[in-house]
Amino acid sequence: MTSGFSANWRRSLAAFALFALLAPTQAPAQDQPDPPAVEQIPIPRFRAIDADAPHAERLPLPALKLLAEPDFAPWSFTLEDGTLAGISVDLARAACTEAALTCEIVPTPFTSLLPTLQQGNGDVIVSGLRLNNDLMTNTALTRPYFRSMGRFMIRRGTQIAAADPRALAGRRLGVVENTAHEAFLKTYFDKSQLVPQASEAAMYEALRTGALDVAFGDSLRMSFWMNSDGARKCCAALGGAVIDSDTFSRPLVFVVRQDKSAVRDRFDEALDTLEESGTTASIFARYLPAPVW
Repeated sequence: MTSGFSANWRRSLAAFALFALLAPTQAPAQDQPDPPAVEQIPIPRFRAIDADAPHAERLPLPALKLLAEPDFAPWSFTLEDGTLAGISVDLARAACTEAALTCEIVPTPFTSLLPTLQQGNGDVIVSGLRLNNDLMTNTALTRPYFRSMGRFMIRRGTQIAAADPRALAGRRLGVVENTAHEAFLKTYFDKSQLVPQASEAAMYEALRTGALDVAFGDSLRMSFWMNSDGARKCCAALGGAVIDSDTFSRPLVFVVRQDKSAVRDRFDEALDTLEESGTTASIFARYLPAPVW
């Protein structure tokens, strides 16, 4: 794991790593590592909630300026009337209400997100950034509210029993070349016939036309494609989603200014409450064409 994680961050990721939503029905061959696997559930518990943790102090805080990428659907994007919407935006608004915080969400181009925060012209980045060592060292991060997942997809009517290494052995398994998803398959599905593709679009078309038996990629993007007109209702997910923190799974968090840890704590407590109450699940359902887990 990358150095620079705080103890709390390490515990959070360790707990979250348990949620792989692919449940193999048969054990893989002994010479292969075990793919991540746990129970399949309606929505992952993205946050490791400690019921015994002390409550964040409810001290008065000034109005907060939240920064969101305006072209990052479905997480944050601009509507025709100029307002911001999206999973991250709605979740941030709900967290502000839950934490009794006054918040303004400001559309901010991707390249300006971190500079604006560092210059003191914003307090929290709610969408757009991928975590790296610099962020983890120089900001205060909430625990994840989402983690990217992988998924297998097949043509409707294809007779494949499960999404496990034995069931997919010898099958033509498509994946976009030189990606973390390809690295995952090379580790856990080396008995399959891996067929690298130049792009997601090429992979989807190859699956739709029968040049592939199975495709593997990002669960969220696959969900949108499967439900698009271009897919022509050709394909369906095989099994549940897969989380592998060593390769393609990346956490989405709120990035808070380093000198505002009290704000981070208030958001973390609010996000816990929203997940427990089902509000988080409702927000995801508002923007996704189908479950992605």
